Amino acid sequence: MNKLLLISILLVASFSEAKTLVISDIDDTIKVSNILSKSRSAGSFFDDDSRFVGMAEVYQALQNQIPDIEFHYVSLAPKALMQEQHSDFLTENSFPVTKLHMNSGIKQDPELKQKVIRALLKYEHPDLVIYFGDNGQFDTIVYDQMTKEFPQIPSVSYIREAYSRLGDSQYPTMPGQIGFVTSVEVTLDLISKQILPLSSYKNIQDIVYDRLLKDDGHENFGPMVFPHWQDCRDFKWQWQIKNPPQKLTAIMNAIEQRCQ
Repeated sequence: MNKLLLISILLVASFSEAKTLVISDIDDTIKVSNILSKSRSAGSFFDDDSRFVGMAEVYQALQNQIPDIEFHYVSLAPKALMQEQHSDFLTENSFPVTKLHMNSGIKQDPELKQKVIRALLKYEHPDLVIYFGDNGQFDTIVYDQMTKEFPQIPSVSYIREAYSRLGDSQYPTMPGQIGFVTSVEVTLDLISKQILPLSSYKNIQDIVYDRLLKDDGHENFGPMVFPHWQDCRDFKWQWQIKNPPQKLTAIMNAIEQRCQ
């Protein structure tokens, strides 16, 4: 075969391969940080244990289901101060990682997330982008902007309702974005969109349910469902489940009570 023709075929193949990108924030999305509180966020600096239960398992389920998936974590934290801490957190809590993107300088670049995501979408040509963030800082605005800049790329945005417009949140979940409080809602939604199989559900449900039985309402360290400071009054349940199992009913009741 002509060498030039072979190279052309390989190049076309490399860009035609289906690919899913997971683009995830860290603080208050998968790690319990309370980034809007200077004192509590400072206390989370060396904390590798405080995580929202079930999120690593959701990411693992995506990795197991989608062979060509990539996981990109984008944080506004300065690389010099937090790269080791963020890397340790992801590794020790078994989050699949393709690359960690952070601010190269001490001073935050507020446009970092847009720059990183824009470059990824232009280079990777993904068939699907799954965004994970929270409503504490910029994620809602950034993901909405990227969705509008790349309307040809299918995407879904999941936003943790860590804060409320009635409280500290200046960046509430925007139209088209899916608010969530626990990893159960994310899993239900991914199943409804046929991104994850139904078989992924039980493991996530059991993890969240078991943790809820241990939570006492004052959680501030370690794996948890609801940190004591979380304000999820903006959250609205939007999944219609016929005859929900007992554990899901308990989770739904806990969410309703916690977020009222």
